[in-house]
Amino acid sequence: MSRITLKDIATRAGVSVSTVSYALNDQSTVVLASETKTRIRMLARTLGYVPNGLARSLQARSSRTIGVLLNKPLTTPRYAEIAQGLSEGLAARGFHLALLDGDSADNCVEDARGGRLEGLVFIGHDDHEVPADLARAVVEHRVPFTALDCGSTADTAWATIDFDYAAGVEELISHLREEGVTRIVHVLPQVTSRADRVRTTAMAAATSSHGLSCLPVSTGMTDDLLTRLESDPSAGSDYSVDITRRLDEAAAAILAHDTDTTALVCSWGADVEAVYRWAAMTDAGLRVAALAGGQLDPRLWTRLTYSRLPLRRAGEIAAGLIIDARDPGTRASRITLAPTLDTGGRSPRAHDTEGPR
Repeated sequence: MSRITLKDIATRAGVSVSTVSYALNDQSTVVLASETKTRIRMLARTLGYVPNGLARSLQARSSRTIGVLLNKPLTTPRYAEIAQGLSEGLAARGFHLALLDGDSADNCVEDARGGRLEGLVFIGHDDHEVPADLARAVVEHRVPFTALDCGSTADTAWATIDFDYAAGVEELISHLREEGVTRIVHVLPQVTSRADRVRTTAMAAATSSHGLSCLPVSTGMTDDLLTRLESDPSAGSDYSVDITRRLDEAAAAILAHDTDTTALVCSWGADVEAVYRWAAMTDAGLRVAALAGGQLDPRLWTRLTYSRLPLRRAGEIAAGLIIDARDPGTRASRITLAPTLDTGGRSPRAHDTEGPR
């Protein structure tokens, strides 16, 4: 895997090498347009750019560097939180993190075999699990390996960390029932990701077991739209407006019952602002909750509850597991982390915050 240079990035971005250097240097005093800086940084990440100091470490036989395979942008808070936890966990143990393109698995395995990387952490998402070729390669070549959020089965040869999405749904619905809620309006996307499938199934089971009625309302988010948003955030400029329109269309059904015992539950934290705004405009005393953390603080916004995933903590744990995996005698661990309820009564720990999904 040839090393990407500043010149490579500059050529692809159509700017000078010095502009790339300024964009990637957090300490630079040169003012660049925000759009230019963001574009260069995203391009550097996509190309797998590694700063010179880290590149020298990768060339050493004992690199003390762990490769992290992720093909989602770090502009998505969810993955930024996990990466932050990994970085902090590795740094505390004297290791570096090299963020690598999740589609470059073959080259990464060769780098691990050659000692340029001392292990690999694979971060899953949606339905993107450990590819079969990568799974075979790490087992065949005994590459230290850990998988995070892949919905792993118990028979994997490597350590795994997963989130208990169903437990988060059950805990949130149980809490709302104790608060007097008798009716759930489930505001959910029409996507096919594993996490959303689990949440939707768990929602049906939890509302049924607690004797609550459940009305689903779609946000209009689809797999295709999500893909476009990740490559071009401006493509979703009308998304919140669309959510409001869909809630307006369902208003008669939503407001037909005792609204004081009705809760709007979002599958995604990113939808909370639009849903909360709509609920406030009805002035009907509706509660709002989400199965992922959002931007609104429940300490400041009343009748708001989150089920938060410990994303940064998951990254920290993954750091420990991958370092332990360098010892051939280490037994592969199976760790499942449950979400925690945030009602605004106390501030969650910094590493327990999460992105909008």
